[in-house]
Amino acid sequence: MKILIVDDDKIIRMGLTKKIKRLFSEHEVMSNFQNGSLALEYLREKEKDVDLVITDIKMPIMTGVELIKKSEEELHKPPAFIVLSGYDDFSYVRDSMKAGATNYLLKPIGEEELKKALRDVELKINYKKKEKEMINKSINVLRKDFFKHILFSNKDTDCSISSSLLQNMQLDEDYVYNMIVIERGKKDDNIPLRCFIRNILKKCRDVEYLFFYYENTIYVILYYNINIGENVKYLRGEIIKEADVFIDNYRNVYILESTEKVWKLREQFRLVIKVKETVSSNCKPKKYILNQADKLSEFCNKDKKNSNSIAIELAKKYIINNFNKDITLKDVAEEVYLSHNYLSELFKKEEGEGFYDFLSNYRIKKAKEILMTTNLKVYEIAEYVGYSDSITFGRAFKKITGTTPNCFRNSMLIKK
Repeated sequence: MKILIVDDDKIIRMGLTKKIKRLFSEHEVMSNFQNGSLALEYLREKEKDVDLVITDIKMPIMTGVELIKKSEEELHKPPAFIVLSGYDDFSYVRDSMKAGATNYLLKPIGEEELKKALRDVELKINYKKKEKEMINKSINVLRKDFFKHILFSNKDTDCSISSSLLQNMQLDEDYVYNMIVIERGKKDDNIPLRCFIRNILKKCRDVEYLFFYYENTIYVILYYNINIGENVKYLRGEIIKEADVFIDNYRNVYILESTEKVWKLREQFRLVIKVKETVSSNCKPKKYILNQADKLSEFCNKDKKNSNSIAIELAKKYIINNFNKDITLKDVAEEVYLSHNYLSELFKKEEGEGFYDFLSNYRIKKAKEILMTTNLKVYEIAEYVGYSDSITFGRAFKKITGTTPNCFRNSMLIKK
């Protein structure tokens, strides 16, 4: 532990320091604090480094009770406090315990009492550390699931994500998010990934991170509170520079624009999917820096015809596999990462017919096959090919074929 001794009596400070070092040689003790004000100033700068403060109660400028109160109010991680007291200071001891002190020692300080007090503090600190580690592990699992849901869920994700949900995962509305997407290779992916993260954390101390694998791709999300964290441009520059490690290991890497809106990661994920569709597998590994909408659009348009064809083929495949379900244009658009308006226009342009016309034609095509090869009733066929009732099915069938399902079946039987 790192321990501060705070007392206006130099002899007491020096004597207590010697005792602690003799009893616990592993502890670091600092004793040049004559009052609470000096100790508080030090704690403001080094609060993460201090585990315990042993402080006198009565001191000039700032008392021990005031030191404890201000530490609890101002510090993100206040240390444990033990107060030193005389026999006539009971009311002050009571006030200090209320303010947050964990224990007290009576002057003159006996070695056994000092040993017990320090060991009790050590036990509490170790327990808190273990408890914090368990909480952090749980929070990391929640965060990972949360980010996966944003990126990969079929449900709409937008700015309705509540601030309370973010707070439950110890995120807040002041966080900035940077996503990096790396294509996995045949060799071990962990070495370049660990190297990348280690180098970023060395240069940007306040950054947190997580990563996960999904469909032969690695997703890395770096995030930090903008009020206490790194400069956005600086961090982005470091990400771009350190991403060379993936190129050196023959992997494409996609670096997304920083965003303060966590739900925008979904949009960025879809953009990466579209860009990846235009990248030839035979090309040399590259860094794709997607930071402005116009640059991204320009990049995607280099092979726009090919990209559009892929999207339509994927859409048709989805329809063929799900024609008997209650599918909509929106469902298919989400499947191919396009807006439903754009998919509608693209369908007409590429196929010469609208989405719903293609769906109806395919359903009627399958219905004709069933009519010719089975004895199923019309309402059963209607349900099988995706219509909710036989009347709607009959109208669609007649509109496309010019006849009713029963007449079509009878005509086929006569031909046989």
